[in-house]
Amino acid sequence: MNVLQDLQSRDFEQLVVCRDPATGLESVIAIHDTTLGPALGGVRMRSYASTEDAVRDAMSLAQSMTYKSAVAGLELGGGKSVINAPADAADREALLAAHGRFIASLGGRYIPGADMGTGAADMELLARSVPRVSSRRDPSRFTARGVLRALDAAVEWGNLTVRRVAVQGLGKVGSHLVELLLARGVQVVVADVDPERARRYGVDVVPADDILSTDADVVCPCAAGGVLTEAAIDRLKARLVVPGANNVLAHDADAGMLAARGIVFVPDFVANAGGVIACEAEVKGTDDGIDAKIEAIGDTTVSILEEAAQRGTDVVTVATLLADRRLAKCRHQRPYFHPAST
Repeated sequence: MNVLQDLQSRDFEQLVVCRDPATGLESVIAIHDTTLGPALGGVRMRSYASTEDAVRDAMSLAQSMTYKSAVAGLELGGGKSVINAPADAADREALLAAHGRFIASLGGRYIPGADMGTGAADMELLARSVPRVSSRRDPSRFTARGVLRALDAAVEWGNLTVRRVAVQGLGKVGSHLVELLLARGVQVVVADVDPERARRYGVDVVPADDILSTDADVVCPCAAGGVLTEAAIDRLKARLVVPGANNVLAHDADAGMLAARGIVFVPDFVANAGGVIACEAEVKGTDDGIDAKIEAIGDTTVSILEEAAQRGTDVVTVATLLADRRLAKCRHQRPYFHPAST
């Protein structure tokens, strides 16, 4: 399927492929759906093998943001952007500034935030040209809180025993999650591509390639997407998977393989919604309700797990239906987001 067919099949509103010869910028802005409000999503900065790979990653991440905001009950749409360059590029500031000018041309339809390879300082830079940005405060601790809430709810629902939790990836979200788990006295095993970062917690460390198959009750993938391939799922020893990363399934259909093996899986766009909840609060200018919305991640988790069990289907199908129901309901009440209407 080519990109144009993919746009149509996923019902995308807008895809902007950006090039700035002066800086060498090559970036993508994907706006999936603005039914619920402006599309909010992070700016990812990493090297891709091709422009098509960058486009497809931006599209998949943007679609997940639509579902994440819809399931969490937020007034935000789904978007994402990627800059095809290493996060430590020498001309980083020039690339971000050029990317910001393309974002600004959208007139507020897309609100950028921090993501892999970017942080709060980068949002300050973008704010020089972009009407609104998020993640001026680090949302990752809120993401970790949401993941832990989803974990607790799934454990209680499944009557599971948790003695040992495996965390894959010790970036911003993974690090906060490890700290929360250790504060509870939970045994933790970790893996990261940076051995020094993995050793700083004084917990068990395994090679990055082995973390998903390590002996643990729960696995929390907090690194890159697509890590739960058929082969990885076949090797899982954990009975519960709660992702801090986005799009951890190589294919949505693989959720059925998890279900068939009796492994409880909380969809990533449910479990890691704490970050976008914090970003919505930041955009609105008030933290009122933020704790209640993160707490509600647990209720949503249980509701999805119960419905999937009753239907005899997988949780990703159920969670996607939940998001689609809210979107369909709101489309009858409000047209797609337009900057002039806010």
